[in-house]
Amino acid sequence: MDLRDIVTGHYGSVDLAETIIGSLADHGVDVEHLTAGDLSSLDQLHAGFRPATEHVLDRLGVGPGTHLLDVGCGIGGPSRLAAGRGAQVNGVDLTPAFVDTAKQLTSRVGLAGQASFDVTSGDSLPFPDASFDVAMMIHVGMNLPDKQAVFSEVRRVLAVGGLFAVYDQMRVGDGELPWPLPWADDEHSSFVERQQEYADHLVASGFTVEAVEDRTDAVAGPPPPGPSNAVILGEDFGRRIGNNVAATKAGTLAAVLVLARAS
Repeated sequence: MDLRDIVTGHYGSVDLAETIIGSLADHGVDVEHLTAGDLSSLDQLHAGFRPATEHVLDRLGVGPGTHLLDVGCGIGGPSRLAAGRGAQVNGVDLTPAFVDTAKQLTSRVGLAGQASFDVTSGDSLPFPDASFDVAMMIHVGMNLPDKQAVFSEVRRVLAVGGLFAVYDQMRVGDGELPWPLPWADDEHSSFVERQQEYADHLVASGFTVEAVEDRTDAVAGPPPPGPSNAVILGEDFGRRIGNNVAATKAGTLAAVLVLARAS
């Protein structure tokens, strides 16, 4: 099976938007007057949830008029937070079910004019050169075997001087990873790398690395109140998160943010 089929199969789900809305309704949310904030317990599919996304957006300086590219946008949670700040956002993802869900949810919360979504690979972006001010990639690199190919495309579509934020689970120590993890069932679709490897890929793609932040301690803590991400990622989500936490406590994985500027 092709790697892309493995990745999209891992994340794909039918009728995901209605499942999310139904789960929120079961938790007392007024889904007839849904807001982007109502979705935050479910649409921030990464360590640290909404506060982690807000930190990334702050570091990128996202605000009114910013044109942002969200690589591996998932169901659009970070994109919607950026759109809520007045940014114009283009999100791309490999998983059709995620992109369809992102479109539906974004329309439901009244942000369709600020954020649009396309099914495409990060190494073949359907945008002109230098068309974005900033870009972000949040918990995506663990599924990318060729990060440099994606980073090179991001560099192409970023204006000179534009910032690129990469926030991923990165290897910080030796040792076997416990499977399954939130992003993969086994090593066949998991491509966790060290921070220095990320930096090397970025520099080779035309970026200058400006900052590296280990966010592990900052994003530790319980999930936000509301439905569990098991609604989206499956019944064994708790086991997967448990393995991720175990690898973090063992000093093997860390949540790391790298900020790089287009040279």
